[in-house]
Amino acid sequence: MKKITILLCMIAAFAFTANAQYYYYSHVLIGQNPGGVNTDIEQPSATGWGTVQAPSASPVWSTVQSLPFTFSLNGVPFTSYKVSTSGVLTFTTAAAAVPSSTSAALPSASIPDNSICVWGLSAQGTNDNIKSKTFGTSPNRQYWVQFNSYSCPSSTGWTYWGIVLQETSNKVYIVDQRNYNAPLALSLGIQVNSTTAYSVAGSPSIASYTTAGGSLDDATDNSYYEFVYGTQPAWDAEMYSATVSNYVLSPSNINIVGSITNLGTSTITGLTLKYQSGANIYPDVRTGLNIAPSGIWNFTHATPFNVATPNQFPLTIWVELAGDVNSSNDMLSRTVSGLAFLPEKNILFEEGTGTWCGWCPRGAVYMDSLAAEYPTRAMLVAVHNGDPMVHSPYDAGIGNLISGYPEGVVDRKIIDDPSAFITIYNQRINDIVPVAVSATTTINASTRVATVVMSANFAGELNGDFRFSGAVTEENVTGTTSQYAQVNYYSGQPNSGQYFLPYGAGHEWHTEPNPIPAANMQYDHVGRMLFGGFNGQAASLPSAIVANSTHTYTFTYTVPAAYNLNNLKVLGWVSDFSTKEVFNGGFSSITIITGVDESPVPAAFSVNVFPNPMSGNGKVQLELVKSGIVIMEIVDMHGRVVLNKESQLAAGKHFYDLTRENLSGGLYNVKVTVGSETMATRFVVTK
Repeated sequence: MKKITILLCMIAAFAFTANAQYYYYSHVLIGQNPGGVNTDIEQPSATGWGTVQAPSASPVWSTVQSLPFTFSLNGVPFTSYKVSTSGVLTFTTAAAAVPSSTSAALPSASIPDNSICVWGLSAQGTNDNIKSKTFGTSPNRQYWVQFNSYSCPSSTGWTYWGIVLQETSNKVYIVDQRNYNAPLALSLGIQVNSTTAYSVAGSPSIASYTTAGGSLDDATDNSYYEFVYGTQPAWDAEMYSATVSNYVLSPSNINIVGSITNLGTSTITGLTLKYQSGANIYPDVRTGLNIAPSGIWNFTHATPFNVATPNQFPLTIWVELAGDVNSSNDMLSRTVSGLAFLPEKNILFEEGTGTWCGWCPRGAVYMDSLAAEYPTRAMLVAVHNGDPMVHSPYDAGIGNLISGYPEGVVDRKIIDDPSAFITIYNQRINDIVPVAVSATTTINASTRVATVVMSANFAGELNGDFRFSGAVTEENVTGTTSQYAQVNYYSGQPNSGQYFLPYGAGHEWHTEPNPIPAANMQYDHVGRMLFGGFNGQAASLPSAIVANSTHTYTFTYTVPAAYNLNNLKVLGWVSDFSTKEVFNGGFSSITIITGVDESPVPAAFSVNVFPNPMSGNGKVQLELVKSGIVIMEIVDMHGRVVLNKESQLAAGKHFYDLTRENLSGGLYNVKVTVGSETMATRFVVTK
């Protein structure tokens, strides 16, 4: 995913009258949702959301909904609400007249008392649902009411907005989430009654802050407005953000960076930054500052944090300001994990496709480009829908994530068009990850039973629900029925402009017919099987993982007779069940046992590395059954040969010295060839 530099802008605003009971802050392009507890994808298919109101051609109220906690608006407690398809949530549940989709300035006679407004939406599309979901734990839960894939009056664009009620603090958030060609004119704010309201500046003509480019379906491009009940204090410093590297090779020093926002009415000229690890507290006293009200000050803590060992280090980071009356926003917690070595990152691309999908040739072209450019690092699965190559569990899992075809999922974290895959690859390929994944597969050609042994070598300490997953794909898939014909909307399109598609995947799509006959089609990367289900095999990895540990899990699979054993690929990966993100993965070696003589052939030699992992010097032990010419290579994680030796050796044991000064921390392969036989084994060097 493209690393986006997030502009953090906060503009405080006072209420309209001298005795106002609300003030608000604008968190523009903050790149997260309030409190960071809602990390769901912004898609109609996001799981766990209940439907409050279906689409309606004209504005309507929903039925009365119950809140999961008591929420106070303007000091009055409420336990239920209803919401209109025009973007108004009201606690006055007896209100009858429905506000139109044309917004006006607040206060307005069209709005009931005790209402929260994202006024100016409409619900004309088939996906235009109002949905709700509760996040977090008591007593700090958030209740979200989301206008999901909503319409704009007189427009074909779409938009996502959320109204968020915060338990205990009774804060109201209005979240600008996701927009595409959305010409909005909204009135944002709180109306207490017909004479008292608190609006975001620019109402009733507010557009999405990111209308032109805010279509990402995570919080990267989100903004929100925070309404606080009470009087704005003179002194209030907020630890707005704190950033540390999630994973870092140990031992090393890392900077702790972040930003402080001034939520008070007085200029901040001095404060103290602190962070704590274990019993140690590191202060950083700053003077001579000039942080104006609503201003942001970016900092780097004066004392870098030393990640001494390959362990997890919980950090608490906070700000201290004399006279600060609000301690609830002073502190943030982060965790950094030291790694014993740096695993090589591979990336999983899962593309939703189908022979019925006229734009899906685009996916084939860009998947083919990845395969050609990055054959050992890009793990590719074409997940078919509605055609003879469908694997139902895989199809259902991907279908719940994407919003259309063709669309793809990268590491179960980024959802985008296949045309963006190469850009995403370049953005993620150097990410630091905590685990290296490999696999070996043996297929009995007679029984067609595949035994897949997945292995995960963890560079750091982890705690959580982590799982092995994997897939079988097949190349060169063909068929003779009409369902194997590829619908091709690029047929007859010009070779430039919006519908330009580069030559690829074996076709000049612009010059070929629609559909392309089955006899002329060959499909690659076809997803044939999932190991462990879509979200991974439960209990396949321990919940507490120590650094430098290796864990394995064995899957078995009977390959259908119609699949060509020689065209199969087996992929394995490790994912975090809580976030569904794929940490890392790898390709499996495949051995096909013919059944002619399955008895093992005695090896001509054996090879071993000790100690493994090694932090000082080590040795490669080689034992030969008979004399011969021996070639030994040591290859690092980037494929570079760091040691190459060739010699004539007699039968028996031999040792090669490994000196620590010639090997940096990381994962290595020892490859030994004697005559026509080659063996390889891995070892890890720790710092």
